[in-house]
Amino acid sequence: MFIDFLKRYFLLNSDSATEGHEKVFQQSALRILLALTICIFVVSEFHTLYFINETSFLTINAGYLCLLTGLLYFSRKYTQLTAILFLLTLITTSFLLLTLSDEFHAEKYALISLYSLPLITRLLFSFKASLAAMVINIYPFYLMTTDSLSNIQTDLTASFYFQLLTFVTLNIGLPLAVSRIIQTLENNASHMQLLYQKLNDNYALYEEFFENTGTPTLLCDQRGKILKANQLARELLSDSEQNTVSNSTIANWLSPTGAAGRFFWQSNVAECTLKQKANVHIEVRRASLTQHGYYVLHLQNTTQLKAIQQELENTQQTNSRLAHFDLLTLLPNYRHFCSQTNQRINEQNRHLTGAMFIIRISQFKLLNKQYGKDNANKIILNFAKMLQKKLSEHTIIGRLRGVKFSCFVPLSQAYLIQKNLSALIHSVLPSQITVEGSKLNMDYQVGIAYYQTDGKTAEELLEHCEMALEYSSSAERFSYYNRTLENKLIEEHKLGLKLSTAIKNKQVSIWLQPQVRPNGQICSFEALARWQTDGQFIPPTTFIKIAEKLGLLPLLAENLVRELVNTLSSWHKERIYTPIAFNLAGQELMNDAFFALLMTLIADNPWLKDMLELEITETSSVMTHPLIHKRLRSLSQYGYSIAIDDFGTGQASLGQLVDIPANILKIDRRFVSPLPGDQRHVDIVKSTIQLAESLGMTVIAEGIETKEQANLLAALGCQTLQGYYFAKPSPMSDWTAKDNAKAKELRMVY
Repeated sequence: MFIDFLKRYFLLNSDSATEGHEKVFQQSALRILLALTICIFVVSEFHTLYFINETSFLTINAGYLCLLTGLLYFSRKYTQLTAILFLLTLITTSFLLLTLSDEFHAEKYALISLYSLPLITRLLFSFKASLAAMVINIYPFYLMTTDSLSNIQTDLTASFYFQLLTFVTLNIGLPLAVSRIIQTLENNASHMQLLYQKLNDNYALYEEFFENTGTPTLLCDQRGKILKANQLARELLSDSEQNTVSNSTIANWLSPTGAAGRFFWQSNVAECTLKQKANVHIEVRRASLTQHGYYVLHLQNTTQLKAIQQELENTQQTNSRLAHFDLLTLLPNYRHFCSQTNQRINEQNRHLTGAMFIIRISQFKLLNKQYGKDNANKIILNFAKMLQKKLSEHTIIGRLRGVKFSCFVPLSQAYLIQKNLSALIHSVLPSQITVEGSKLNMDYQVGIAYYQTDGKTAEELLEHCEMALEYSSSAERFSYYNRTLENKLIEEHKLGLKLSTAIKNKQVSIWLQPQVRPNGQICSFEALARWQTDGQFIPPTTFIKIAEKLGLLPLLAENLVRELVNTLSSWHKERIYTPIAFNLAGQELMNDAFFALLMTLIADNPWLKDMLELEITETSSVMTHPLIHKRLRSLSQYGYSIAIDDFGTGQASLGQLVDIPANILKIDRRFVSPLPGDQRHVDIVKSTIQLAESLGMTVIAEGIETKEQANLLAALGCQTLQGYYFAKPSPMSDWTAKDNAKAKELRMVY
């Protein structure tokens, strides 16, 4: 205990030092020098007390003891000051002995003390301070050699040479040698510190790599002791992120199965189960670190795969039959489904009738993005199970790919009528699916073809079902194959190729239809896309639908928005403050690049918030997606005006008034056309206007074709009117030609 205390007190511990290794070294050297000096004075005190008994000497000696003890006490807190006082004490004492004492031994002690001053100074301070001490020592050397030099007639005495040798050795040689050693040690310490820093950096890099391998990973020795485990491994083995796995053994957590031996971690691949959960299967893969003799083990949870393999084994399905089934749903794949269907057709007599249909889960990409891949797979799996449960045992069910399922159903005469068959198919499709306690509304598109009428083989029927499926829509989700449909698909395909080229070459133009006040003054425009090919205009409903199917809407919208912004910039410079409304169908807002473009445009051009309005056309269920609502809220916060187009039709509903931050409501032409003769429609339009007014929204009525309709809507409080009665759409170039002359003529400059 006492030895340990002395080590801690005199040698210190550099790890606990707060001012670096150099400070620790100086403090340790100071304590040792003070302690040794105190010991000498203590011995001298006792010797004087018992043998000499000289009161004056005892008093001086006691004073020095008190001074040195005080310096030793304050050496930790005031190291530099204590060292300076110690040196001053040493110098003062030595000079007093040298000048006042006539005793030879006292002079010798004083000289040795003074000559040792540079060495002590180097231990306690810097090399420059040691050099200063060397210079100071020239004076005592001069005093001691003056008498000898004055008595020399011709030659220097031996005493002078002895004093010179002592002076050079103690005052110069030893301090320089010690300085060299200290410098070497400091250089080595600095080098070691750099190496230590590099080692720490490498260790940190190793730690980061080990923690982020992407798989549960263990580091263990040959005996199976776990030296380190990353977070994934800790969660897999102990259901906890805490480091309870390290310093245990692999055998504490895993039990080998099959042919794996006692030291299963030394095998290249070993199958194991968790001891805490025997139903959890773990595959252990070894990577040997021969240089250190350790093993890196990668763990993989194979429970789900084992469950699938077990189910296949229970039904006596071999690996060769896996090629015929979908691994997720265990339904026949395309090839095996066709084989089973053709076999059924060949086995039955020629009077067999049936229907082939393909079911596609709508908007599954959005579900995949919203709920993640694992939950999306659960949706597919649950749908397959419910479909099998509801269809008869005579039905052949398969999974084609992705979210497409195929069914072949033998039919009775009653279901040869399309209406009855549609009702049958609709009855077996689950309207909701539960995933982890949450109920999801399901929506489908179905392509149907009749056996014998539309095809004689499974392959031919599936091909015709695919064609019918392509022609299904949000309004007509059940589509039947027919020859005319096939020709339409071919024409649509050709038209799609032309449209793709036209969009890339920016050949789709913008037309503007005025929106007016009840007094007839133009207050804004609606931008409409128009496309002309082979000398004729293609209806917007046709080419917009094709663009949506081909995923071209974001590019088309980007081209049109940039053209609109250029025109609006020109109008802004001319002080023509007339807004233009631009239609969005939803697919564009799901596109990150187009959304970023809208945000950038209004950030770069703040005035654009008063000139560019966004109309949301609710034609598909994509508009109910939370991401659409989130992005619309962001656009509204940035200053865009949001209008709900075709309100009361399609997906537009009262619920959208809550989810979408709109400040403009457009009444669809479907409700305007019957006016003013249909009182029911009058009441609907009136209540819609009152609803909008209560929400602080502006109302626009479109599709106005008669004066009576315009007067009635104005009387009901509609602020903005649009329709052929006021003006038909015309090319935007008509309004921008001749330096925006037409726009200026219509008193749109304020």
